[in-house]
Amino acid sequence: MQEALGQAPGQGGSQGVLMKARVMGLDLAGKPRNPSGVALLGGRLLRTMLLHEDREVEELCLREGVKLVAVDAPLSLPARGFRPCDLALVRMGFRVFPPAFSGMRSLTLRGISLSRRLRRRGVGVIEVHPRTSGRILFGTPSREEWARKLARLGWRVRGGTGDHELDACVSALTGFLHLRGKTLEVGENGIVIPSVSWVPSP
Repeated sequence: MQEALGQAPGQGGSQGVLMKARVMGLDLAGKPRNPSGVALLGGRLLRTMLLHEDREVEELCLREGVKLVAVDAPLSLPARGFRPCDLALVRMGFRVFPPAFSGMRSLTLRGISLSRRLRRRGVGVIEVHPRTSGRILFGTPSREEWARKLARLGWRVRGGTGDHELDACVSALTGFLHLRGKTLEVGENGIVIPSVSWVPSP
C-alpha cells in the first residue's frame, strides 16, 4: 500500500486521475463549537484547515468541486450497541466506538444530517475510520508517523498538521483510493477501508 501511495504522478498513466480526483477528508466534531478537521486532496497536495459549521463544509465542497467526502463519523445509528460493520472491524483487530454510545450519539446524528445535505447537492459521501486506515496504509496508529511517511512518499500537506487535520488527510487518502476502486467496504453501507493488497499497475 505504501508503494501505491508513493507512486509518483504520471506513473502508470495516473496523473490525470490524481489531478481530477477532488476529494475531501472530514474529521467531523460532535458539536459545531468544536473544530472539524478538513483536508482537500488535489494532485499530490493535501490542503488542511479547521471548520466549525456544517454550512462551511457544504459551501467548501461546492466551491472546490468536491466529488467525494470521506467522513470520519458514523453515518448510521443502531438502536443500541455496535453495528455489524463496527463488529467486523473489531474482529479484524481495530478499535471502534459504538455509534449509540453517549459520547458518540451527537457525532453520529450530525454525520447523518450532513451526509444527507451533501448528497442532495450531488456530492458522494462515504464513512471512513482514519485510525484503521492509518494502520493499514502506514503500519502504525501514530499520527506523527503518518505525517513523516506522507512526506517521505511525496505527499505535501499545506496547512495545519494537528490531530484533526491528520485524521482528515488519511480520510481523504481513503476517499482517493475509493474512487480508484482500491478499498473494501466493511458491512453493508458500512465503513470503507483501504484494500491491503493493492499494488498499482505499471
